Amino acid sequence: MLDFYDRKIDRGLSQFWAQHVLVANWSYELPFARSMKGVGGLFLKGWQLNSITTVQTGHPFEVRLGFNRSGNLNTVNYAMHERPDVKPGYSNNPILGGPDRYWDINAFTLQTVNTRGNLGRDTLIGPGIVDFDLSVAKSFAIDEARRFEFRGEMFNLPNHPNFAVPSGLTAFSNVSTSGIPTIAPNWGVISSTVTTSRQIQFALKFLF
Repeated sequence: MLDFYDRKIDRGLSQFWAQHVLVANWSYELPFARSMKGVGGLFLKGWQLNSITTVQTGHPFEVRLGFNRSGNLNTVNYAMHERPDVKPGYSNNPILGGPDRYWDINAFTLQTVNTRGNLGRDTLIGPGIVDFDLSVAKSFAIDEARRFEFRGEMFNLPNHPNFAVPSGLTAFSNVSTSGIPTIAPNWGVISSTVTTSRQIQFALKFLF
C-alpha cells in the first residue's frame, strides 16, 4: 500500500485476476480393436487418451520505483510500491512481449519530487498461459480380481514456455543530484516460468 491515508490510489486489479480462462478436460477411448478377442484383444483394445488443456490470459503487475520519491516516508516493505509517471501518448500497459524486456521503459518518466506518479496499481498484464497435458492408459485384466494398469503421462506436451510476470519491476532505482533518474538494469526482465518444461512419466500398477 502506497499511502494509508489515501487508499483509493491503490485501487486496481488483484494479482490473481485473469480476464479469460479456458480449462478443458476430456477422455477418449480409442476405437480400434474393440471386437478383438484373445491375446490381440488383451493388448490392443481398451486404450484411452485423457487430456487437460489450459488457456488463459495473464495476471496483472505494476512497475515501481526503487526509492522513495513522494516523500511519504512509508519505507516498510508493504508500503514501498511507489510508481512512476506515464509519459503522454503512452499506454499504462506498454507491453513489448519478450522475456528479455517484457515492458517498455520508454513509457515511464520520473515524477516531480515529493509527488506521486500517475501510473495506477496493477495496470500492466503479464504473459498468458497455454498448457496441454496428455495421458494414455490401458487396463490388462488377468481375471476378475487381478489386473495390471499401465499409464503414460506427458505434462506440457508441446514444451511451450509459460513465463511468469517480470521479476524486473523497477523502472528507476535512484536519481542523481541533478535530477536524472537511474534506470534499473533488470527492468522488464522475466526470470522464471509458471509451468515446467515437458515432462514424461510412465507407471505400471498391479491390483489384486
